[in-house]
Amino acid sequence: DLIEYSDFPPLRVTAADIQQETEHFLGYWHGDHLVGVISFHATATLVDIGRLIVHPQAFRQGIASALLAAVEQYRAPAAALTVSTAAKNIPAVSLYQKHGYRIVERTRLPDGLELVRFRKDDESS
Repeated sequence: DLIEYSDFPPLRVTAADIQQETEHFLGYWHGDHLVGVISFHATATLVDIGRLIVHPQAFRQGIASALLAAVEQYRAPAAALTVSTAAKNIPAVSLYQKHGYRIVERTRLPDGLELVRFRKDDESS
């Protein structure tokens, strides 16, 4: 609803699909409940975030920020971080910008969905 796009591919991902992924996954637990997940691929030059998911009942509690910070611990010196989201996902766009990510690309899919790609470079370079 937030991005006005009913056929969003990540919503069709199953547990079996995730088990076949080659990405690394980190979770954020509140007691016995998994309330947030982030996935990523890391190389010597790039950390590409694939998914950042927070349970709606856990929104606005700093979980997404904590997961982003955790992923940065897997970053090699001078490696960039990248992530994409729907342009209409204003909370996600704001989150990434708040954490120093800048928009480097905009893509419109054939069905009209606009995606934005963010990049965060090593602050010391």
